[in-house]
Amino acid sequence: MSFGISFTIRSMFTLFESNRAEVTHITHHQIERQYIEIVRTARKNSIALKMRAEHPVILVPKHYSDQQLTQVLSNHQAWLEQNLAELKQQHLSQLEPAVFNGEWGASFEFLGQSVKLVRGREKQGEASLLKSGNSGVNIHASSQVWITGRQCHIIETLKNGSQRCAAIEAFMIQSALEYLRTQLDNYAQQIGVTYQSIKVRGYKSRWGSCYPDGRLQFNWRLMQAPTWVIDYVVVHELCHLVHPDHSRNFWALVQAHYSKTHEAKAYIKQHGKQWIAFLQT
Repeated sequence: MSFGISFTIRSMFTLFESNRAEVTHITHHQIERQYIEIVRTARKNSIALKMRAEHPVILVPKHYSDQQLTQVLSNHQAWLEQNLAELKQQHLSQLEPAVFNGEWGASFEFLGQSVKLVRGREKQGEASLLKSGNSGVNIHASSQVWITGRQCHIIETLKNGSQRCAAIEAFMIQSALEYLRTQLDNYAQQIGVTYQSIKVRGYKSRWGSCYPDGRLQFNWRLMQAPTWVIDYVVVHELCHLVHPDHSRNFWALVQAHYSKTHEAKAYIKQHGKQWIAFLQT
């Protein structure tokens, strides 16, 4: 997949057009601490950032001299720095997620942080990892799985990866139900709506759904996200009880009750593919 970012420099093209015959020699340009390869192409009046063979490159018109190119890149250094970071994020979001097989030592995301699978010898009671604002929401351990700190303890009697994956999925569903019930009650009161029921399922292409009769459904894979992202999805679905569409009024209501809507949508766009792939058969 090819993607990139470009900007037009017509005014500078006019300025430098008379010097086309000059020979160019610059091969790299420094952006922060990284030296980015310069690739000369048949472009007429713009330069661009692209990914080629897993590495960023700067595409420039081949007729530019060293002097012309140095000035153009210098004048647009801030643009290059900002868009190099965006280009790298786009590239990472397109990579195929690693397959999680439930082996000891493997890691997965829980509430926005990586947790590592370790052997557990006994049930630990409850893990109070979930936080929303200043209040904590306790997630009770199952008889097979519990999380403390950055470790996911799984009872060591589960001998193979498929058994451990099944236990993790059950724990995530339970965790989602406990957390979502609390947040739904909080935000429903804030928005002034009433929902009828909640169900947690494993979807392959959506994070939640809202039915006209007040039934709400959520994807348990949301538990990989930070709580502030989960809360956005909660508000999103509750607002559909007022506006069953994605009209301007709907988005205005979501934004009114959740100020980090834009940030949460961007975070889901960046990480959602990896979350959806988790424990898919």
